[in-house]
Amino acid sequence: MRVDQLSGRGAVVTGGGGGIGRSIALALADQGMDVVLADVELESAERVRDEIRGLGRHAIAVRTDVSDLADVSALADVSFKAFGDIAVLVNNAGVTWRPYRASWDASIEDFAWIMSVNFWGVLHGHRAFAPHMGRSGSPAHIVNTASRAVLQPIPGHAAYTASKAAVEGFSMAVRAEYAAAGLEIGVTVLFPGPVRTDFASSERLRSAADRAEAREVVPWTSYTRGGTVPTGADSAQAIDPETVGPMVVDAIVQDRPYVLTHPLPEHVTERARLLGAAASGR
Repeated sequence: MRVDQLSGRGAVVTGGGGGIGRSIALALADQGMDVVLADVELESAERVRDEIRGLGRHAIAVRTDVSDLADVSALADVSFKAFGDIAVLVNNAGVTWRPYRASWDASIEDFAWIMSVNFWGVLHGHRAFAPHMGRSGSPAHIVNTASRAVLQPIPGHAAYTASKAAVEGFSMAVRAEYAAAGLEIGVTVLFPGPVRTDFASSERLRSAADRAEAREVVPWTSYTRGGTVPTGADSAQAIDPETVGPMVVDAIVQDRPYVLTHPLPEHVTERARLLGAAASGR
């Protein structure tokens, strides 16, 4: 569902306090939208709020832990009360782990933490916002941030890849549901490749009791010759986050199902070949 009119309407961006989230929030504000910045680090969200106000748009900052449905529901209440009409929801908040670690060395708590933010955060956003957006009478759009890791597997990053693959699968099913139900809500999946942000340090956001640094972690590099970083991770192809926001805005306006910040990995072509061979029994 194309959203032809963004100006004067409201948007919510989780993980909006920096990096990709900040870029998307500023790009939406540049289109004349009023923006709610949701972030577990309130001071970061407040800095972006002030930037958007400097552009002449309304903006508020709300501390939000997207892994907590009550927090996201409260965010929805605040957002609709502040701006009435929320036309765009960007479920962007996400976390990763460092050092990279084998799936057999990662703890269940590692997996649970990453899934609680990366996947459950997206689900919470849909549950809290979509019912209201669908009743607004005007086209709306949801953007969910996945990762290029879904398209190009990264050894030592199994939980992150699994969480982002779940985001893609959920998003495309929901996009089909909205269309079949006649709801004027589009859905786009963002696949960021390497982007210059502080995302790699996101384990700082874990509780002291749950933080991976509090226990010994076997790094993935212990299994690789020369201790090399996994292919596709922390690449020299990293781009500045400011370039991502305009890509996302264009996808919203055009109702595109996917946004890729980098060229399609060769692995995708190879996967299609292997699936074709399996389907034909070769």
